[in-house]
Amino acid sequence: MTGFKLQTFSGQAPKVYARLLPDDMAQVATNCRLDSGRLEPWKSNSSSSVSFATGTISASTKTIFKYSSSVWIASNSELDIVRSPVAEDPHERIYLTGFSFPQMSTSTIIGNGTFYKLGIPKPADLTAVDISPTESANADTETPQSRSYIFTYVSYYGEEGVNCDAEASQVVDVHSDQTVTLDFPPNPSGAYILAKKRVYRTDAGGTYRFVADVPIATDTFADNVAEVNLGEEIPTSTFDAPPDEVTADHKDGPLLGLVSMPNGILAGFSGQTVSFSEAFQPHAFPDEYKLTVKSDIVAIAPLNTGLLVLTKEKPAIIQGLDPSSMSMMEVDSSLSCVSKRSVVDMGEFVMYASPDGLVMANDNGLNLITEQMLSRDQWQEYTPSSIAAFQWEGHYIAFYNNGTESKGFIFDPRGGKNSFVKLDFHATAGFNDLETDQLYLVVGGSLVRFAEGSGASNFVWRGKKFYSPRPINPAVAKVECDSYSPNPTMKLYADGELKHTQTVTNSNTFRLPSGYKANEFEIELAGSVAINEVCVYESAEEIGVQ
Repeated sequence: MTGFKLQTFSGQAPKVYARLLPDDMAQVATNCRLDSGRLEPWKSNSSSSVSFATGTISASTKTIFKYSSSVWIASNSELDIVRSPVAEDPHERIYLTGFSFPQMSTSTIIGNGTFYKLGIPKPADLTAVDISPTESANADTETPQSRSYIFTYVSYYGEEGVNCDAEASQVVDVHSDQTVTLDFPPNPSGAYILAKKRVYRTDAGGTYRFVADVPIATDTFADNVAEVNLGEEIPTSTFDAPPDEVTADHKDGPLLGLVSMPNGILAGFSGQTVSFSEAFQPHAFPDEYKLTVKSDIVAIAPLNTGLLVLTKEKPAIIQGLDPSSMSMMEVDSSLSCVSKRSVVDMGEFVMYASPDGLVMANDNGLNLITEQMLSRDQWQEYTPSSIAAFQWEGHYIAFYNNGTESKGFIFDPRGGKNSFVKLDFHATAGFNDLETDQLYLVVGGSLVRFAEGSGASNFVWRGKKFYSPRPINPAVAKVECDSYSPNPTMKLYADGELKHTQTVTNSNTFRLPSGYKANEFEIELAGSVAINEVCVYESAEEIGVQ
């Protein structure tokens, strides 16, 4: 070796010994954009000013969500927010988990920060079922009909819940000249928006059929509806509300990790249990649809034909397109998930942080995609349990806090030598706006758009260790750029010692210091302008300039 020339620039692979790296790969690559092949800076972030209907932006913000161009949500909690799966939903509802109980909101109320409890509560039993008159004039001429009554609650938005229990003690035998009066229990308290009570009774065959809707404030109802006028069979007998904060009913706590799946299904988890909604009925999570895994769930994510369940131990894949017939398979892998916020839906696959590195998961299984570039110990330096990540333009953009530094990195799962570079800033929250193709981040308590600024970030790129069996003293160097404003800098290291720092003002060859010889050489480039080529040689003749 008498020198070296770099005409392409690539990312980091810390696992590979610095001398064995390919010529264009880096020991350090911070704020570097490398997809064009040359060394470019990422654009700076641009400040953004939006109106938050709920919450405010601060250094503690963990969730931001764009409901519309004029309405945003911010929270210091780790929220999961999905839009209504109902086509052309007139209320434009959204559904949220991460609070003390699952919630929902609509276009008419979200602007003032109003949210209601997701799900319709199960009613208490009817207080009384009475017959009037108590004695029928037809007792000797007709056979009475045996009736049982139940009722449900219906929300302002038409969502109907599960029915109350039918009490054997309230079964009544009714003649045609008698009226049955129902006494309702007190309405439930809580953040509900209930509009009415829906009454059902058994027909001659014992099937519960619709009788009437009763205003929510009404305490009693007199039933004199003829059998022939009964309506449809009750459709919501399994429409349980999702798990909430009532520990007597849900010992593992409220539903978390809400995601939207194909066919209008929502899914969430609590403890070791995955819950699925009725298709296109996001308020109803039937108990019979629940599936249980062996370990506590950390996160879930949709796949093309099912759901990825990430736990503190082995993952599982649930497959199916109907919530009543889902099947689950445990994945024989030790790649557990260590951070719920690291889980990102990348489109055709999901990525997440495991103890050993970044994992790519799809319907066919799991792949540790950082295995060739980061050892387990190197990966642990990023404190993977702290990672929060977001998808943008096919990149996995992640942020970590290891107790010493709060920074970020970009991983490009499309592979190649440009896969991994670092960022010199930290974000606590983010939202990928697919409509505008912009990634919003909360950096230092302020809202910014990633790489949307008019300026450029300052990059640092330090190349491999070039080795010469014969000790040499490089004499000249050249850095070729399209522009030299502001001036980039080049540093030359020899056998680990800094020998020269050059502020580069043009494409001319510049002299390097003499008086030493070394075997191992590294160059470090820093600046905010694109660099096309770098040459370091023993003589100007070798570099192509006399």
